[in-house]
Formats: sequence, C-alpha cells, structure tokens
Amino acid sequence: ICPTTNVYFRSDGPPGSAHFLCGVSPTPEHDIDSYNEDDLNRVDYHLFDDIIWPALYHLVPAFGTIKVKSSWAGYYEYNVVDQNGIIDFHPDMGNVLMVCGFTGHGLQHSPAAGRAAAELLEFGQGQFQTLDLSILGFDRLIEKDGRNGTNIFEQGIV
Repeated sequence: ICPTTNVYFRSDGPPGSAHFLCGVSPTPEHDIDSYNEDDLNRVDYHLFDDIIWPALYHLVPAFGTIKVKSSWAGYYEYNVVDQNGIIDFHPDMGNVLMVCGFTGHGLQHSPAAGRAAAELLEFGQGQFQTLDLSILGFDRLIEKDGRNGTNIFEQGIV
C-alpha cells in the first residue's frame, strides 16, 4: 500500500505474466451509498488515471506504460461503527454467533476467525483458548454508561 494515497497493488496470475491487481478506495465524499446491484456497473475510471497510476509510477517507474485490462466495482462488508469484523455471540440473541464484516480480508482472516468461532462454540462466550480475539466482540460497538465502546480504527484498510 502506498501510505500517502492508500493505493494498493499486487501481482496477479502466474509468475512472469506481468499482470497486476491494483486499486484504491474512494474518498468519503466520492463513496456513494448504493442500494441496488446496478450501481456495481459504475466503475470510477478516473481513479486509475488521477490517483492509482501516478502513485504506481511514483513507487515503481516500470509501471509508466501500464494499461487497464479490466475493471470492476464491488461492495465491502463491514460494520459502520469502526469498519472491522465481529467475532462474538449477538448480545440480544445468545444462540447466534456472528463471524462477519472482514471487508476484503476474509480469506486472510478465515483460519483465525474459524478457530475463534469453534472455541466460542465449545467453551462459551469470551472463552478464547488460542488467540484472544475479544477485541472483535460486540462490546466495542455498544454504548455503555453514555460512552462508546473501544472502537478499532485502522488506516489504509482495503
């Protein structure tokens, strides 16, 4: 990730294919709320020309001749309080275990999230055995005594 622009990139395809996946999240003022799937047909192509390509070229001059081969738009899954995942039993429905909201990190987090969910199911609420992931519990999202919980805010989440 380019720290000043939050542009990200990685190789994509077999070694030597010279294909890269890159992107950037829109700024809050350009990040529209979407209520239907038709909005996914709207790709902000100017983001590549105005933000992504200059950042890539600045970091790796060999990207000077890079071209867009394909593009897509998509949704991120996250809670609206702190934009991070939840691993906990629902506070009002004790038989519902929530393991969700990991944005684009789902594949990366799935082994740890799956283990945490199994431990909660076996040992009970808050009884993590291997990794203490209680920071991802509902408590951080619920207002207590007039104060918000302990929200987790990260910079450069993709």
